[in-house]
Amino acid sequence: MFEEALPVKRRFGDSLAVKLLTIGFLILLLLIPLAMVRSLVAERQGRSATAAAEVAASWGGEQTLGGPLLTVPYRVRWRDSEGKTVESIQLAHFLPERLRVEGELRPERRRRGIFETVVYRAELGLAGAFRRPDLAGWEVAAPDVLWEKAAVSVGVPDPRGIRQGLVLRWGERELPLEPGSGDAGLWKSGVRTVVPDLRESAAGAAIPFSLALGLNGSGRLSVLPFGKETVVRLRSSWPHPSFAGAFLPETRSVSDRGFDAVWRVSWFGRSYPQQWRAGDAESLAPASAIDASAFGVELFLPADGYQQTERSLKYGLLFVALTFLAFFLCETFNPFAVHAVQYLLVGFALCIFYLLLLSLSEVLPFGAAYAAAAAATVFLIGAYGAAALRGWRRGMLVAGVLAVLYGYLWCLLRAEDRSLLLGSVGLFLILALVMYLTRRVDWTAPRRGRGAVEGGSAG
Repeated sequence: MFEEALPVKRRFGDSLAVKLLTIGFLILLLLIPLAMVRSLVAERQGRSATAAAEVAASWGGEQTLGGPLLTVPYRVRWRDSEGKTVESIQLAHFLPERLRVEGELRPERRRRGIFETVVYRAELGLAGAFRRPDLAGWEVAAPDVLWEKAAVSVGVPDPRGIRQGLVLRWGERELPLEPGSGDAGLWKSGVRTVVPDLRESAAGAAIPFSLALGLNGSGRLSVLPFGKETVVRLRSSWPHPSFAGAFLPETRSVSDRGFDAVWRVSWFGRSYPQQWRAGDAESLAPASAIDASAFGVELFLPADGYQQTERSLKYGLLFVALTFLAFFLCETFNPFAVHAVQYLLVGFALCIFYLLLLSLSEVLPFGAAYAAAAAATVFLIGAYGAAALRGWRRGMLVAGVLAVLYGYLWCLLRAEDRSLLLGSVGLFLILALVMYLTRRVDWTAPRRGRGAVEGGSAG
């Protein structure tokens, strides 16, 4: 009398699980354009670095101020295998007892095409004192010391940055400096001068010196701690310093008006002595150890458009997944289906956001570029979503979700130190919301009728 109800047959393609697998495949497919954008960011960043190097090549590169270093030659005699007396000239190097460096860095922004870099004009003053060397500890006889050939040298890695003639005040005398790297082999370029009157000076007498140096450079300015006590004070109107090297400042103040930093370094903090002979340099004062003791400041450009775009790309896959999830939930709770091609077009729009962000950030401040790229993407996906989801309200809902996501990403980009905390909390809340909305969904049931189309456009 009663007919047995036959089970409803579902097509395999109607399963929500199959749709989720399809969406997952599309998300993985979109990794290709995201990787292409990432490689484009790296390429543009490389071109920016090349432009900065071209500016530095004509202005002055990173500078490391070495010295002053006092070099005193002396004679050494010995007998060879045939019993003949052989004579050669050896070198002894001495560092100052006290060294004080004080300077001001005046930053300038320079452009090469659309690429920007920062350079500086440094006004430096060096002052301190040497002790008159005593070579008796090395068993060098007084007549063998060539005091008249003693010289002071100062290392400047990029001499193109020297802006003016240099004069070393040595005791009561003023000595003009000339190009020359000196005899120590510690730097490839610099300035030097022969210093007189050492023979007449009393052993151990303090000889004061001072030098005013105008120097152009880019990026970093460093100092080598050559004094038994080295005091360095650097100040600038640049508000984004990056203190780097073997020693950090003892005191520093950084504000929107610039920075003022003071270093105080003892000779106990380095691995080389106050004096050595040229033959002992490899064991006592290798160039690598001296270079490693440098410290100073870099005029740091805060995260530029390339760095910010690169950081935002790390969240690209998450944005695609969450936007697709919004479309998927809309079609889950409504009697229509969104085609895979429509998902793919939305995914391409999300990828183009990063391309827009990259190109706009090269000509606009990053905040304005981000706002323009995000607004364009939200409008495009919102308008398309209104058609794909058959209703303006649904389209605006997706646009609102996307706007919130872009606002959330902006907060992550700005909060560098707390981005991990904000990211993990945000993901937890998003997952909790999705779990709440889908808590009653029967994932094994077929989707609601795909052919139904709502009347009206309100949705």
